[in-house]
Amino acid sequence: MLRKILTHVYRIFTFLTNFLGLMKPILPDWQTVTAQYARYRTRLCQADERLAARLRAGRMERVAFSALSHAYDLLLLDAFGVLNRGQEAIAGAAATLERLRDRGQNFLVVSNNASQSPARVAQQLGSMGLAIPPEAIVTSGMAVRPSLAHSPWRDWPYYLVGTPDSKAAYAPDPERLCVNDRTGAGWQAARYIILCSNRDYYGTRQQAQVEHLLARQRLPILLANPDLVAPATGGDLAVVAGYTAAEWITRYHCDWIGLGKPFAPLYALVRERFPAISPQRILMVGDTLETDILGGAAQGWDTCLTLSGVSASEALATVCNQREIRPDFVVQSIAT
Repeated sequence: MLRKILTHVYRIFTFLTNFLGLMKPILPDWQTVTAQYARYRTRLCQADERLAARLRAGRMERVAFSALSHAYDLLLLDAFGVLNRGQEAIAGAAATLERLRDRGQNFLVVSNNASQSPARVAQQLGSMGLAIPPEAIVTSGMAVRPSLAHSPWRDWPYYLVGTPDSKAAYAPDPERLCVNDRTGAGWQAARYIILCSNRDYYGTRQQAQVEHLLARQRLPILLANPDLVAPATGGDLAVVAGYTAAEWITRYHCDWIGLGKPFAPLYALVRERFPAISPQRILMVGDTLETDILGGAAQGWDTCLTLSGVSASEALATVCNQREIRPDFVVQSIAT
């Protein structure tokens, strides 16, 4: 009986998504965003009892990025909010990258972008005048396959929420294990969900099927992109994959594993690139306290918050103290 009811609800939901077109949620108030982000800090601090003290000890020194960057052997730069906002480059970012290259500075772009391959990210940044080769880009999507390689989940069928590029670039053994395109009710064989991007989720078949799957059983979530919001063109913010995961976790009480910033799997890829550089010689540069700064501090790296993205200079100290995440340095942007 319950199965029949769920099937009926699913059919109604499918009709509504197809004909009424459910839209992406509007940006929630910052109190809601902050509360959802707080679970990241809680999880990481539970895993490392020294982290909370380190996060509170950040000195928040105001500096020029041009002076700060000389002090480190490896710079890790977030993309959205540090290099660009939407389809526009941050003013002066291209010139800063050119200076770093000219002096032989090691740097990587470390992004929670799991909707595009590194080649596509490089192409998109290049169209804004930001010349970065694909090999200098590490995305959270790149952590999916390594994370599953030695996991009990590695041979489980999964449902992938993401773009066609997500599937092509990051899906593990998609022909055998990805259930999205299986005929009939074959997609219901999913035993977990990989969440790369919500760009093609709301108002589509993906939403209808995932809602049905989660209503039937609490499938665990492999969260490739933990970002809740991202800067968009014109100074706006957009709701992204981490927010969708938070909706599922709240509604269906799903278990979840984070792969992108602030969680370790993405950073493991960075360490593989530069194994000889000590943590004290690495600087994480980002615009978000709860992903870039929290994640960098959890790795034992120094952290730098830029004010060119989602963070603002007004009442910054108060916000950092309230969230108990204080960066080591603060810059207006990487162009300074």
